[in-house]
Amino acid sequence: MHYPKRALSYSDQLAQLQRRGLQVDDPVRALHWLQHVSYYRLSAYFLPFKDSEDFRPGTEFDDVAGLYIFDRKLRLLLLDAIERIEVALRTAITYEIGHAYGPFGHTDSANFSPRFNHAKFMEELGKEERRAKETFAAHFRRKYTAEPHLPVWMATELLSFGTVSMLYGGLAPAIKRRIASKYGIPDSHFASWMHALSYVRNVCAHHKRLWNRQMGIKPQLPSRSTAWPHDVLDNGRLYCILVVLQHMLKVVSPRCHWRDRLFELFDMHPNVPLTAMQIPNGWRTKAIWR
Repeated sequence: MHYPKRALSYSDQLAQLQRRGLQVDDPVRALHWLQHVSYYRLSAYFLPFKDSEDFRPGTEFDDVAGLYIFDRKLRLLLLDAIERIEVALRTAITYEIGHAYGPFGHTDSANFSPRFNHAKFMEELGKEERRAKETFAAHFRRKYTAEPHLPVWMATELLSFGTVSMLYGGLAPAIKRRIASKYGIPDSHFASWMHALSYVRNVCAHHKRLWNRQMGIKPQLPSRSTAWPHDVLDNGRLYCILVVLQHMLKVVSPRCHWRDRLFELFDMHPNVPLTAMQIPNGWRTKAIWR
């Protein structure tokens, strides 16, 4: 079967939305959105307002725009939280490797789990070191010409969150347990958290839809305990990620106001459907948010 649709002009796109029942009180503004955001990108935000191809009666363009704006602000808010956690993880890994094995301990495969693909890690690290433009890297190369690699406290600054997450997974069991114990969860669960947050970070950084996304990578959740007393019904939806972030921020940055800014965002957009994110009724009263 061949694809039958043709490219529409911005005016035709707007006319099509109006034919399908979308109320457009300001056509100039709506055209601006179509020109600078795109019909296809907005189409994911049409879904909660539609029955089949047509919009439900009374749906306005501002309803769709408001949901899009909410999602954009949500992505920025999650990036802020993930940055704090990523930096904390880099610091913990660097500290443990440096003190256990020395400044170049990360270059020796014997210091990692046998299942860890150390050769792949070193390949990725080598690429980052060769293209690094940071002042600290250039200074080290000029001064220590006998060293083929940067020390671990410099090397980890060059790695992506995904590679840092992979590095954590390959650490010796005792080191993984020490890092995870700070958050009160088993190291196997913690590794899945880092993998999931790396995925979410990439979703946000590439401006992809977040609010009703089915997560491609899910964090494993521990059984209920004193350290993890939280109820999360679906670990593949956004609410699970919000709970994981809040749990970790209480350790990483206990004085930050991320939770308050999250509440403010939802207050600014009270009509955003919560069910798509699996956010339960009365969620703000639960222990994790108090």
